[in-house]
Amino acid sequence: MTEDQVIKKLISTASAEIGYMEKASNKNLDDKTANAGKGNFTKYARDLVNFVGSPYAQGAAWCDMFVDWCFIQTFGKDNTKKMLGGWSAYTPTSANFYKNSGRFFKSPKVGDQIFFKNSERINHTGIVASVSNSTVYTIEGNSSNRVMHRSYYINDTNIAGYGRPDWSVVTTKEEHKNEPWPLAT
Repeated sequence: MTEDQVIKKLISTASAEIGYMEKASNKNLDDKTANAGKGNFTKYARDLVNFVGSPYAQGAAWCDMFVDWCFIQTFGKDNTKKMLGGWSAYTPTSANFYKNSGRFFKSPKVGDQIFFKNSERINHTGIVASVSNSTVYTIEGNSSNRVMHRSYYINDTNIAGYGRPDWSVVTTKEEHKNEPWPLAT
């Protein structure tokens, strides 16, 4: 598969989640809108805890979990860990995985993991879905307690940078085989 093809698969996975709302409790995790609330309970945390384990947990901020979940759904657990540089539900740590491997950039490309900052630290993340001359379009989890499309001016001072996954992990000449994702129980 080409890089464009694997990025399209990732964007398709993330796009299918648009409208998913965080839950008030551990009920109805697979329904996009039922049990909506501000409890930080999601199917993303549940699935990551079941499939990967630590560092994921229910009841925690889930923007980074959403990104990891989309990658695992699309490319499998082992490939995702290689592509992203490691596992973390904490956005500063995820950004550091990219920085430590020389894959953190100031200019976006489709498929990048976008990182946002406040006055203290990197505090939010999402997936770059498209880019125009002046605007970056994203798909983000835990944005107003849901998965949604967002857009930003490329020179927005709250954008800390972009982590570029190692696409070579899944763009080899051999056909990539996804690992099975465990069924929700």
